Amino acid sequence: GHGALAALQLHRDIRKACVSALILMRNKGAVPPLRLLQSFFQLMAVVPDKNLRESLYHHIVNDIRNINKNGKKDEKLNRTIQSFFHRIVAASANESTAGAEDSPTDYAAKRAVQMICDLYRRNVWNDERSVHILATAAASPNASVASRALRFFLNIEEAMALDKQNSETNEWEGIDNINLHLHSKKTKGKQRLIEKQIRNRKKKQNAREHGIIANREDKGVEASKKLFPAIELLHDPQGLVETILKRVKSSGSNTYKFEVKMLMLNFVTRVVGNHELILLPLYPLLQRYMGGHQRDVTAILAYSVQSCHQYVPPEEIYGILKTIAHNFITERCSEEQMAVGINAVRSICARVPSVLSTEEDETDGDGREISSSWDVEAFTRDLAGYAKHKDRSISIAGRGWVNFIREVHPSLLQGKDRGLVGAGLHKAGERPLRYGEVRAALGVEGADLLAAYEASKKRKEKGGKKNSVGSDSEGDDDSESGWVEMNDGEEGGDDESESGWVEMNDEEDESDEEAPDLVLLGDDEEGKEEEDVDGEKGDTVDYSKLSKKERAKMQQEVSSTRIFTASEFAKMHKLVARQQQARRDPRLAAKLKRAIAKGEEFDDISDSDSDDSDDEDIHIKGAVNTTDIMADAKRKRMSKAEKLEKIIEGRVKFENKERAGGSTNTEKKRKKNFAMSKFSFDARKKIGEKTTAKMGRKQERSKLDGGGRDAKKRRRKF
Repeated sequence: GHGALAALQLHRDIRKACVSALILMRNKGAVPPLRLLQSFFQLMAVVPDKNLRESLYHHIVNDIRNINKNGKKDEKLNRTIQSFFHRIVAASANESTAGAEDSPTDYAAKRAVQMICDLYRRNVWNDERSVHILATAAASPNASVASRALRFFLNIEEAMALDKQNSETNEWEGIDNINLHLHSKKTKGKQRLIEKQIRNRKKKQNAREHGIIANREDKGVEASKKLFPAIELLHDPQGLVETILKRVKSSGSNTYKFEVKMLMLNFVTRVVGNHELILLPLYPLLQRYMGGHQRDVTAILAYSVQSCHQYVPPEEIYGILKTIAHNFITERCSEEQMAVGINAVRSICARVPSVLSTEEDETDGDGREISSSWDVEAFTRDLAGYAKHKDRSISIAGRGWVNFIREVHPSLLQGKDRGLVGAGLHKAGERPLRYGEVRAALGVEGADLLAAYEASKKRKEKGGKKNSVGSDSEGDDDSESGWVEMNDGEEGGDDESESGWVEMNDEEDESDEEAPDLVLLGDDEEGKEEEDVDGEKGDTVDYSKLSKKERAKMQQEVSSTRIFTASEFAKMHKLVARQQQARRDPRLAAKLKRAIAKGEEFDDISDSDSDDSDDEDIHIKGAVNTTDIMADAKRKRMSKAEKLEKIIEGRVKFENKERAGGSTNTEKKRKKNFAMSKFSFDARKKIGEKTTAKMGRKQERSKLDGGGRDAKKRRRKF
C-alpha cells in the first residue's frame, strides 16, 4: 500500500524505469513471482498512467503463462496466485454497492477478472478454481465486474473455437505459401529447399484433411469437452442463479443499465437450461418483458426458450405461451412478429413436451381426469391454421408447427392436417410424456421381436421338415414298422442314402443340439411335433396375438435369460427400425399386418449379416470408416453375374405385379380419354411451350440467314 502511494509521487518516466527493472529482475529469476504480483496489483489500482497499467497487465499474464509453459504446471504457485485473485474479487463483491462509482478495489477486481478470462482462453487456467473466481465475480453488485464475468461464461466456447480456427488457418497459410523461385537463379540449395517445403506441405495437408473428416463426425459432447465449457464447471449453479435473479428483480430502473439486465437474464436462463435447474420465479419475470413493443424482445423470447427443459412444471410454461400468443400471434402484429412468436412457441413445446398433454392423457392413479385451464387442442389447431397464411414467413412458421405436432402429438391436429406420418403415429397412439412420467426400459429393446423372429423361423423349419417326412413315408413300404429312411429324393442316390442314413451338414448341427438321423413316427412324437408347429407349446410364440403387457414381460424375460451376440444385436436393431418405420407409415403398417395374417412377417429379414447395409454397422465414436466419406451418387461397378441377376429380377418384377391395390394416379392420367383432357391446364401449357419453341427456332433461322435482311444485297463501301 505504501509503495503504491509512494509511486504516485514519482515522475512518470522514473516510475516506468523502476517497473521495467523489476520486470527484468523477475525474468532473470531474482524476484519471487507472488511478491511482485501483489505490488503490481496495488500499483495498477491507483496509478493514473494508462500505458504503465497496460505494461503491468501484460507482464502478469505472460509471467503466469511462462510458469505453466510446455505442460510444466506449478500447482502450488498457481493455487497461491488464484487465492490472491479470489481475495481481490471477493473484497470487491463485499464492499461495493449496486449503482455506486468504481473504487480502486473494484478496478483491481476488474483487472483480475480480465486476466483470468484471458488465461482461461489461452488454456493456461481452465480448471474449477478459475471458474469459481469468475462465479464470485458474476455475483458481484458492481456492474462492470459482473458484466465481464457474465460475458466470459456466455461467449468463451465460441471465442476459443474461433481462436483455434484462426491459428490453424494461419499455420496452413504459412505452409501453403511456397516461394518456388520461378524468376530467380536456380541453384541446388534452392531446389532442395523447395522440395522440402513441398513435402512438408503435403504432410500437413494430409493431417489437415484427416482432422476435418474426424471433426465432421465428432459433434456434441466430445466437441464441447474440447472447448472447456465453463458453465458446466460451476460448483453451485442453483445458488448463483438465485442470487443474480434476486438482484435483477430487486434493482430499480436506474440501478443497472438495460444491457446489463439482459446479460444477467441471458446467463441465468443459460445456466437453468444447461443444469436443468428449477427456478420458478424466473418465468413470471420473463413474462413482464414480453410486450409487443419491448426493446430487444426477440432476445427475451430466445432467453425464454433456453430456460425451458423437461423438468419445468407445465403450469409455469402455460403463462409464457399465453403471453406470447396474446402479444405476438395476432393479426394486429406485423408478419415478422407473428412468425417469431410461432417459432418461439414451437421451440418451447419441443423442450417441454409435457405442456401438450391433453386432459384425456392426464389422469391420476384412480383413473379420474385432472382438470386443466389450458385448452391444448384449440391452441394447437389455431396455430396450425397459420400454415396457409398469405405471408410466406408466417406460413413457413405455421408449417414448422404442424410438422412438429405431427411427430409429437398428432391427435391434437385435425385429420386433414395430420399427413401420412401423423396419421400413422396417431393410429399407433403417439403422445408426449406427462410431467414426471418416465418410460423405463424393461429389457433390451427388440428382445421380444428377436424371440418372435427366431420362433417364426423355427416353426417354418419344423413345418418344412414334417411335410418332407410325410411325403416320403406315403410311398415307402417300410413305414408300417414305424421307422422311415431319410433319402435325398433322388432315384440314383449314393450308398449312404440307400442304406437309410444321411449326412447332416454343419448348419443343422448348429441349429439343433442333437440332430437325429432317424425320425420315429409314433403317435406321441407326431402329437408333439404338431403342437410345436402350431405354436401351442415349446419355444414358438405367436407374437402378433400378444398384448402390450405380455410383450413387455416377454422382452424382460428374454433379456434376463440370454446373452446376446453382436449379430443378434444387429438383428434387433433392424427389427426395431422396421417397427418404428411401420408406426410412422400407415401403408407399411397395413402391409405388415397382411404379412402377419399370412404368417410371412419376417420373410423380408435376411438371416445372414453379410448383406446388411452400411447404416446397420456399429459405428465407434470418433472413428471414421472409408464408406463414410465415399460419394453417394456414383455407384460401384457391378460384376457380370450381378448384372445378370438384376436383369432377371427386373423381368420377374415386370411380369408379377408386386404392388397391392389398383392403378396409380399416373396410370389413370395416362389412360384418360383425350376428349376429357383436351382443354386441361397441362395440355394448354404444353401447346404454349411448343409455340414458344417454334418462335425461338424461327428467330434463330432468321439470324443464320443474315439477321432478317436480304443476303443478296451488299453493303455500300465508303
